[in-house]
Amino acid sequence: MSIKLPNMPKIQDLIRLYGLSAKQQLSQNFLLDLNITDKICRVAGGFNDCTVIEVGAGPGGLTRSLLNSGAKKVIAVEMDRRFIPALKMLEDASDGRLSVVMGDMKDVNEAEILKQFGAVPTDWDKPSKVKIIGNLPFNVGTHLMLKWIRQIKPREGLFEFGRVPMILMFQKELADRIIAPVSSHEYGRLAVMIQQECDSKVVYDLPGKVFVPPPKVDASVVYIEPKVKPIGDLKSKEYLEYVCRELFTQKRKTLGNAIKCLGNGAESLIEGIDPTKRPQNLTVEELVKISNRFNDWPHKKDIDMLSFRNDARWLRGEEKKLKKEQRVMESLEKRKEKLAKFKNLDKKQQIEYLKVLRETIPSGLNLKKDTDDDNNANEYQVVHTEDIEDGDDFDFDEFEEDEDTIIKDK
Repeated sequence: MSIKLPNMPKIQDLIRLYGLSAKQQLSQNFLLDLNITDKICRVAGGFNDCTVIEVGAGPGGLTRSLLNSGAKKVIAVEMDRRFIPALKMLEDASDGRLSVVMGDMKDVNEAEILKQFGAVPTDWDKPSKVKIIGNLPFNVGTHLMLKWIRQIKPREGLFEFGRVPMILMFQKELADRIIAPVSSHEYGRLAVMIQQECDSKVVYDLPGKVFVPPPKVDASVVYIEPKVKPIGDLKSKEYLEYVCRELFTQKRKTLGNAIKCLGNGAESLIEGIDPTKRPQNLTVEELVKISNRFNDWPHKKDIDMLSFRNDARWLRGEEKKLKKEQRVMESLEKRKEKLAKFKNLDKKQQIEYLKVLRETIPSGLNLKKDTDDDNNANEYQVVHTEDIEDGDDFDFDEFEEDEDTIIKDK
C-alpha cells in the first residue's frame, strides 16, 4: 500500500472546478496551504499507523496532509454536501485509506464509526492508535469540546478506544481559555473541565491571514490528551460543571459570598478552603473538593442535569413523546366515557342529541341520513360501546379528532 498520494489537482483548482466557497453562517475558513497543514501534522506528533477522525474536512487540504503523513485510516466527517465530490475524488485516490462520512459532528457517534472502520482499542495506560483532528468552526468549537470532555469519565464515544489525543484548531481566544492557568484572566469553567482530566498545550499559532477567507481573529492548534489519572477522585462530572458555571459567573466576589449561589447554608461546602479567595484563584483540586461535597449535600437545589449531558436532546425528545402519548390516552379515555353516556340515553334522547350535535358539527364532517324520516333512530351510524369493551380491537383513528364528536361519518 502506498503511503503518499498520487499527483492530484491543487485544492485551489478543485475549489474553482466545483464552484466552492466558504459559508459565513457555518463559520467556514479554509486552510489551502499544504505546507501549513503538513506542519500541523508534524507538531501534533505524526499520524503514522493511526486511525484518524477528521472533523469538517471541507475541500480536503488537511485530509491530504493526514494521508501523506502515513495515517492508516482517515475518516473525514463533513456536513456540507458541496464538498463531497472533491472528497470523493481524494477517497478514490487514497487506496482505501480515506472514507468520507456525511454528517454533523455534534450528532455523530464516534464509537460507532470507529468500530465500523476497524479501529483498535488500546489500554488506558498506553498511547492510543486513534486520534481526532479538526479545524473547528468558531461557532461550535466549545460545544464539540464539551461533548468530548464529557465522554472521558465514562470512557464512551472516542474514549472507548483509549486515551485518544485531540488535535483541534480554535480561535486563539478559545485556545487561551482551554490552557489558562489558575488566577489568570482566562481561567474559568472550560479550563477546569479540561484540565481536571486532560493535559493540554498550544502547539502551533496561525495568523488569520493564512485562512481563506481570512477571519478577523488568529487561531491556535491545541493538543489535548486525557491523563492516565485525573486530578481528584471526582464523583460527578455534571456537578463539577454546574459548580464551575455558577461560581465563575461571580469572579469578582470572594468565595465566601459567591458560594451562596449554590443554596442556603452552602458555606459548609468550602470548609478548609480560604473564603477570601476569588473563584478564579481556586485550583482544580479545590473545585473538585467543592463539587464532591455538593454532590453529597442534602440541601442542594434541584438543577436540570440534562443540560450537562451529551444525550440531552435525545432524552428530551423521549420525554416529549411520552407526554404526547399520555395526552392521547387521556383523550381516548374521555371519548370512551362520552360513548358510554350516549349508550345510556334512550332512543328519543339519542335522536335529540344528534340533532343538536348536527348543528355544531365541525366543518368538513358530513352526516348522511339513511332515510328521510327524522324520527328514525337508525338514521345515523352510531358508535356502540360494545366496540370498545376489549380495547385493542377498537380503531380510534376512524373518528373525527374533535373530542366532542362521538359519531362516525357513515
